[in-house]
Amino acid sequence: MKEADAPSNTLSPLWFVRYLDESKPWRSRTRLPLKPDGVSLALRDQRGRITIYEDRAEFEKAVSVRANLRNRRVAIPSYDRWFPAILLWAPREDVDSHRLSDAIKPLFLTLLLGWLFLAPPKQWPIASGEMKMLLLLGLMFFGIMPLCTEFIHWWEDFRDRSPDRNQRRQADLVFFDHWMRSFSPIVLRVAVGMFAVVYFLQVFGGVPRMSLERSFGALVVGGGGVWNSVIDAALVKPQVLNHGEWWRLLTAGVMHGSLLHILFNSSALYFLGRVSIAMVGAPLLGLVFLTSILGGSLASLWLSGARASVGASGGVMGVLGFLTVILVFHRAGIPRLYKTTLVQAILIMSIFGALGAQFIDNAAHAGGFLVGGVLGILLVPRAERVWEYQAPRWLSIAGWCSWAILGGACFYVGQIILS
Repeated sequence: MKEADAPSNTLSPLWFVRYLDESKPWRSRTRLPLKPDGVSLALRDQRGRITIYEDRAEFEKAVSVRANLRNRRVAIPSYDRWFPAILLWAPREDVDSHRLSDAIKPLFLTLLLGWLFLAPPKQWPIASGEMKMLLLLGLMFFGIMPLCTEFIHWWEDFRDRSPDRNQRRQADLVFFDHWMRSFSPIVLRVAVGMFAVVYFLQVFGGVPRMSLERSFGALVVGGGGVWNSVIDAALVKPQVLNHGEWWRLLTAGVMHGSLLHILFNSSALYFLGRVSIAMVGAPLLGLVFLTSILGGSLASLWLSGARASVGASGGVMGVLGFLTVILVFHRAGIPRLYKTTLVQAILIMSIFGALGAQFIDNAAHAGGFLVGGVLGILLVPRAERVWEYQAPRWLSIAGWCSWAILGGACFYVGQIILS
C-alpha cells in the first residue's frame, strides 16, 4: 500500500476531522482518546510516554522526522483529543497520486527477469532448481508485484475523481490501521513462533552438529534435516494412501521447506490474520486457517501427483479466500487500499502459481482458497455490518480448539523430529 504524498513541511492539523463519523467503528471520534488537562503541545509514543513541548517550533522539529509517526499520537491546542501524528500533514490533492509512467521501471524488470526465467541464455547457470526459484522470487517481488501495485492504484485513481479522494483515503487508512491494532494479535504471534520453532527443529534436529557456515546455509535453503523431517511428518502421499497416516494432512501444514518459505507464509498469515481478527475475531480465524490447511492437503493428495508437500500455504490461501468473500459481500466494510491489497494478492498468487508450477503445490493453494471462501459464505452473515458480527458460542469454542489443534500438531512434529 502506498500513501498519498504530503506537502513539503507545511503542517495542516485537523484536516481529518470532517471524515470522522459513526458509520464505521474506526471513524468514530470516540476512538481518539481525550488528552489530559493542561496538555497543549505533546507527543505520545507507543508505550504511552508523553513529551510536552512549550515551544511550537520545538514541537514541529520533533515531528518533522516522520519515521514511525503512524504509531505515535500528538496533542495540539486546538483539539481536545490525541490523534495519530501522521495526520498532521494533509495529503496533496493538486496532483494525481499515481501515473502510468511510474510503471516503467517495474515493467522493465518484469520483462527482463521473465525472459531470464522462461528462456535463459544457455551459457548462464540458471537451470538448477535453486536458481530458478530465486529468479522467480525476484521476478515476483521486484517486477510483477510493483507492476500490479502501480496499475491497480492507477485504476483506482481513474475510477475515483473526487476532489478530496487522497485525504479521504489517507484518513480512512490511518484510522482503520489504528482500529485494527486495538485487537490483540497474540494468537498470530504464537502461531508464527511455533512455525519458527518447528522449522528450526527441521533444520537442526536429529542431525550432526554443523559448522557455523554450514548451519547458516542449511537455515536459509532448508538443508540439514529438512528432507528427513519431510519424509517423517510432511504430506508424503504413499504414506497417507498406503499406510493410513492421515495425520500428515495436518502436520504438513505446520512445516516448511526453506527460510524464504516460512517467511513468506508467516508474513502473509500475520497481515491477513490481523484484518480477519478485526473483522470476525481470533476464534473464527483459527477455524478457517485449520480447515483450509486440511482442505489444501486433501486437494494436494488427490490432484498434485506423488510429489511430497509441505507448508502452511493452503491455510494462508484459505484466509485470503475468506477475506475475499467478506470483500464481495461487505464492500463498505474494508477501506479501499485494503481491498486493493487483497485483489493484488489474489492476482499475484495466481501468476506465481502459474509460473512456479514446478516448485509450488497449486492444488493445495486452490483447495485452501476454496475452503476458506466456502466458510466465508456459510459462517459470515451477509445482511449485517461485518465488524458487528458475533460468532455463536459453539463456533468460538470450535475456533479456539482449532488453534489448540495447530499447537498440538507443532508439538507432535517436534517429537517426531527429535525421536
